[in-house]
Amino acid sequence: MKSNKIYIFLVMLVATLTTTACFDDQGSDTLFGGNQVEFNAGNLPNGLTQSFVRLTAAQTNIVDIQVNRVSTSGTATITVNVEADPTSTAVEGVHYTLASKSITIPAGEFTAKLPVTVLTGNIDPSERPDLVLKITSATGAEVSSKYGSLKFAIRVICPSDLKGTYSVFWEKLQTGNGSGGPNQTATNFVISAAKTMSFAQTATGVYTMDDMSFGMYPGIYSDAKPSGRISDNCGKLTGAASNLDQYSDPFTMSGVVNDNGTIRIVWSNTYGDGGTVILTKI
Repeated sequence: MKSNKIYIFLVMLVATLTTTACFDDQGSDTLFGGNQVEFNAGNLPNGLTQSFVRLTAAQTNIVDIQVNRVSTSGTATITVNVEADPTSTAVEGVHYTLASKSITIPAGEFTAKLPVTVLTGNIDPSERPDLVLKITSATGAEVSSKYGSLKFAIRVICPSDLKGTYSVFWEKLQTGNGSGGPNQTATNFVISAAKTMSFAQTATGVYTMDDMSFGMYPGIYSDAKPSGRISDNCGKLTGAASNLDQYSDPFTMSGVVNDNGTIRIVWSNTYGDGGTVILTKI
C-alpha cells in the first residue's frame, strides 16, 4: 500500500508540473505599456455635475478639470489640446469661458488642471447647460479612446435657507380611505397634538423633513413620523421621487416659498392622505 501511495504522488506531481508549464508567466503582461492622456472624471457614467449658488449677477466660479497622464513613465512633457464638442448645450461667453484650450503636464508630473470659468451670474436656474469637453490631440502621448471626452453639467441654483422648525397650519386636511380617496376632510385646521415639523439641510438646496405628513401620522393616527426629502430651487419646492412612508406608500409633494417667508406645500399619498399646509418658521 505504501508503494502505491508513492506512485500516486509521483503521478500527481508530474501532472502538476506539466500543467503549470502550459501557462504563460502571469506577471509578464500585467504592466500597462502605453502612454495616454484622459479626463480624470471621464469614467463617471453621467460625467461631472456641479451646482453653484448664484448670489450676484456678476458672479463667476472657476472649476479645475483634471487631466491625467496614464503611463509607466513620466519623464517627458505632454501638451494636451482641448476643445468644446459641438454637442455641447453650454455656450462659450454665455455659460462659460476657457482661458486656454491647451495645458501642459510637466515632466515628472501625472496630472494637470484645465480651468473652466463658469459665468454663474449669467445663468438662469431654469437652464441646464452641458459643456462637453474633448481632448483633440496631445503632443507626447496618445488620447484615450475611452476617456478622452467629458460631459460637465453646469447647474445654478438660488440661495436657500429652509432649515429650522415650523408651525403647521392646515388649509385643507384629508385622511385617506386606503384606496387613494378621502375618508374625512377638514379646513383651516391645527393638529394640536403634533403642530410642528422641521427641515434639516443635507446638501445645497436639499432638506430632510422629520415628518412629511406634517403631523397627521403622529397626531391623528398615533403612528410614527415618516421622514422624507424635499428640494428648493429658487423658491420652488419638489419632494423626492423616493419619498415613501413606513408602509412603502409613495408621497407626492410640491410647494413654494412665499414672499413673507412662509412655505405652502400640497401633498398626497396613495393611501388617500394629503392636504395643503402653511409652514411658519418659529
